[in-house]
Formats: sequence, C-alpha cells, structure tokens
Amino acid sequence: MSEQLRIWAGVTGFMAAAALVALVLFFALARPFGAEQRQWSWLGPVNDWLMVLSAGPWIVATVLVAVRAHLDGAWWILSGAVIVGIAAMAVVTLTMLAGRTGLGLQVAVTLPATVLAFTWAAVATYAAARRAVVPDGVATLALVLLIALVAGGAVVAISFLVPEGPVRTALWVLGGVPAGLAWIGYPALWLSIAATAR
Repeated sequence: MSEQLRIWAGVTGFMAAAALVALVLFFALARPFGAEQRQWSWLGPVNDWLMVLSAGPWIVATVLVAVRAHLDGAWWILSGAVIVGIAAMAVVTLTMLAGRTGLGLQVAVTLPATVLAFTWAAVATYAAARRAVVPDGVATLALVLLIALVAGGAVVAISFLVPEGPVRTALWVLGGVPAGLAWIGYPALWLSIAATAR
C-alpha cells in the first residue's frame, strides 16, 4: 500500500505543480487584469483542465493517506467532505470550460474546498506521522501551509472592510504573500508524501 500511496501522491503533486505553473504564467503573460495579452490566454484553460484531470489522482491519494493514517470517526467524515470538495471543483470547472457557469461560481466552490483540503492535510499528515507513515517534517509542513493560508486569507478578507487606497493595497500584499506561498507549497506537500511515505 505504501508504494501505491507514493505513486498517487506523486501524480497529485506533479499535476498540482503543473496547474500552478500554468496559472502563474497566465497571470504573468496574459495579464488578465491589465493590458491583456490574448496570445497567452490559452494558459488559463490549461490550468483549468489540469485541475479537472488531477481530481481523480487527488481523490485516490486522499483515500490512501486516510487509510494509511488509520483515520476514523469524524476524521473520515472530514475526508469524505474533502473528496466531495475535490469533485465539486472539478465539476464546476468543467461547466465553466463548457461556458455554462462563470468564474464567480468556480471561486465560490474552490475557496472553501481549498481551505477544507488544507485542514484535512494537516490532520491527516499528523496522524500519519504518529504511525510513522511519513516523517514529522511532512506534518509540520502541512500545518505551516494551513496557518499561512488561513492567516493570509483573513488579512485579505479584512482588506475589503478598508476604503480603497494604499492601506487596502498593503493589506492585500500582507495577506496575499503568505496565502500565495501556501498555495505554491501545496504541490510540494504531496511530493514530500510521495518521497517519504513508508
């Protein structure tokens, strides 16, 4: 089972990293919020398709971690909620790619599902570390990523309570940096599981 976990965690990590690279390049090259460069706009759908295609491996890896960590009771309910969230993100993204829904709905589904996935990762890797399935460092990484995501997201949310201007911009940067780093770190977490699972 540890070999299966390493394989599926690796696939999840690599696909998440590829989707992240496509997203970063989309914002850097296509500039969707500025002087838009349409020749790079295809990077947006590439990111979306990678997210859809990664849902299957991500769900399998989630189940394997939960089994290897011997999660039980309420933690299996949390695992089930994460699986539903992953599936919901994939479905909403597919409907957006088909032109049936907009970006607003995708964001509304993705944000809570992401927070749920980060929370689950912190719980599951802690349990896995206690059973020597992964090293303590993997659990520490998951916890740091969760704290960075929640803290950064909270600061960004607070910025909307401030009038538009330099203070709001400063709060956006202050919150956006740790939240963005957490997002970048998530593929690294799965790759760490793939590299160290026993």
